[in-house]
Amino acid sequence: MENQTSVTVVGLGLIGGSLCHAFKREHITVKGVSGGKTIEKAIGMQIIDEGFEYGEMREALRNSAFVFLCTPLKDIIARLSEVFECCGKNTVVSDVGSTKSVICKTAEKYLPRGAYFIGGHPMAGSEKRGIENANPYLFYDAVYVLTPLKNTPKKAVKRLSGLLSLLGAKIMVLEPGLHDMIAASVSHLPQLIAVLLANHLAGKNSDLYRNLAAGGFRDMTRIASSSYDVWKDIISTNIGQIGDSINDFQNRLSHLHSILEDEQALREVFEKARRERHTIPRYSKGFLKPLFDVRVSVKDRAGELARITNVIYYHDINIKDIEIVNIREGEGGILRLGFSLQNDARKAAEALEAVGYGVVVVE
Repeated sequence: MENQTSVTVVGLGLIGGSLCHAFKREHITVKGVSGGKTIEKAIGMQIIDEGFEYGEMREALRNSAFVFLCTPLKDIIARLSEVFECCGKNTVVSDVGSTKSVICKTAEKYLPRGAYFIGGHPMAGSEKRGIENANPYLFYDAVYVLTPLKNTPKKAVKRLSGLLSLLGAKIMVLEPGLHDMIAASVSHLPQLIAVLLANHLAGKNSDLYRNLAAGGFRDMTRIASSSYDVWKDIISTNIGQIGDSINDFQNRLSHLHSILEDEQALREVFEKARRERHTIPRYSKGFLKPLFDVRVSVKDRAGELARITNVIYYHDINIKDIEIVNIREGEGGILRLGFSLQNDARKAAEALEAVGYGVVVVE
C-alpha cells in the first residue's frame, strides 16, 4: 500500500481511534472527524494528521481514498447520505457496525456513481471505551468481515482488504444477509439467552440460589452484563433474523422438554452437542470469545517472553493460553495472552502497563 494513501475516520472512539493509530503506524495520512475535544486528544496523541468537526465533513473527506464510519450503529445509517455527497470518485467507504443488512441497503440507496461502499465488522473490541484507550494492535489476528454491495467491483474489495491486512486483520468476505443470519445465531441469540438466564435467577430472589450459581451459571451468563445501550441498535437492525433464531431455539427447547423421560433421546442430544462443541475452532476469533484476551506490544529482543510471563507469575495470575500473533524482525509485534476470568485479564494488563508495556484487553 502506498504511503500517499489518505484515510478519513469518522467517529474517534475506541474503534475509530484504534484505526487511526494503526494506520499512522503504517505511515498513512489520516484525517479524523469527531467532536472538538476528541479531535484535540487525537492530535495530542499524534494519531491523526488533521482533525475536523462533524460540520466540516466535505473538507474532511476531500481527496480521501478510504472513509471509515465508526460512530454508533444508527448514526452510521443516518450519516451515509451526507458522506456520499461529500466523498470523491473512486473513494471506498466502509463502516464498523455490528449488523450489516440495513446499513448496506441504505448505502445502495444513496451511493453515487464512481464511489464504492463495502460494509465492515471488525471482531475486535475492549472493555475500555474512548479514544484515550485507542490501541494500534487492536486488530491483530482479529477476523474483519467485509460485506460488499452486489455490484461492488473486486478491485475495490481488494483495495480495502489490502489496507486492513496491514493492520494484521484476517479478512473474511460475506454477503450482508449471511453475516446477519450468522450473527443472530451465534451472537445475538446467546446474548438474549444469557439475559433471560440472569433474569430467571433474579426471579428466584434468593441469595441461596445466587450463592450456588457462582460456578458454571456465572460463566454462562457473563455476557448478560452487557449494556442495553450497546445492544438496542443491534437488535432493532437485525430483528427479523433474531426472531427466526428465537423461533428455532423455542422449537428445540420444546423438543428437549418432550424427551426428558426418554434416556436414549437425551443421550443423543448430549452426544451431538459434545461432538459439535469439539468442532468449534479453539483459537479463532468469532462473534463471542471463549477467553479474555490481553494483547501485548513486544519488542524483538531476547528474553521478552520470559519477562512478560514473569511479571504475570509474580502477580499470581494464571495464563490459560499464549500465542505469538505477529512479529516483525527487528521491530517487534504482538503477544496474545488468554485468561479465563475478566478480572485476571485486567490485573495482568495493569501489571504489564506498570512496567512499560503497551497493552489492550479484548472482550
